Amino acid sequence: MLLQISRKIWRFRVVTLPVLALTLLGAFYVVAIKKPQYSATTSYVLINPPAPPTPDQIAADPRLARINPDNPFTRFTDQSVVVNLLASSLSNESARKALAQQGADPGYTVAPTGTFGFSSLIMDITGVGSTPQSAMTTARLVGDALSSELDRMQASRGVADRYRIRAQRVVAPDHAEQKLSGKLRTLVGVFTLGAILLFVVVSAAEGLNELRAERRREALAGGANGGGPIVEPAVNGSGGNGGRRNRRKGGGKGRRRHPRKAGSKA
Repeated sequence: MLLQISRKIWRFRVVTLPVLALTLLGAFYVVAIKKPQYSATTSYVLINPPAPPTPDQIAADPRLARINPDNPFTRFTDQSVVVNLLASSLSNESARKALAQQGADPGYTVAPTGTFGFSSLIMDITGVGSTPQSAMTTARLVGDALSSELDRMQASRGVADRYRIRAQRVVAPDHAEQKLSGKLRTLVGVFTLGAILLFVVVSAAEGLNELRAERRREALAGGANGGGPIVEPAVNGSGGNGGRRNRRKGGGKGRRRHPRKAGSKA
C-alpha cells in the first residue's frame, strides 16, 4: 500500500512535490518559529452575603434597619446560576476587547470548575500568553474583572454593599505552564491538511491522465475506420514478378533483326 502511494507521488511529482514542500514548511514553522503558548490558572469562590439582621441586632445597631438586605441573586435555588452568568458576561466579545486593551490576552477562558460538581460556586480562570508572565498577567486581570462584574451586577439591582455576594480568590496565578497540546494540535492539523491536498492533487492528476488516454484511444479508433486507401493483394502472381516476366516475353517477339552489311565479318 505504501509502495503504491509512493509510486503515485513520484509519478505525479510535478504537482505532488510542491504540496509536500509546503506541508513540511508549515510543520517547520509550527515547531521552530511559532511562539510557544503558556497558561496560568486562578480560581475564585463566590461567598454569599450575611443573613438579614435579627431584631436584637437592629436594637443593638439601629443603622441596620435602614439597610435593605434584599439581594435577588441569592434567591436562586441553584446558586451556580450566578457563576454561569459571570462566565457568560466575561466571555463575550466586548469583555475580551476591553481586557485586551488593559494588556490581557483575549484567548482566556472562564468556566465553572468541574471538580466539585455542576452546582459548585468555584470558577476557574485560565489566562494564556506567549510568555509565562503574560499568561499570569492575563489571569490576574480577568480575575479582577470578575470581581468588578459581580459587584456591578448587584449594584445595578440596588443591592446594598453589605449584602452583596463576594468573589474571593482561592488559587493565585503564581506560575505558568507551556501548552504543548496546542502546538501538537496545530502540527496535526498541518499534516492533515497536507494529506488532504496531496490526495486531491493525485486524484486530479490521475483523472487528467485517464481523460487524455481516452481521447488518444478515440483518435486511433477514428483513424482506423476513416476510409483510407486499401491495398489489394496480388492474385495468381498478377501485378507481381510474374507480370514483369510476361511483359519481357511479349516484348521479345516484336524485335526486328537488321541484315548485316556487306564486308562485315560472318
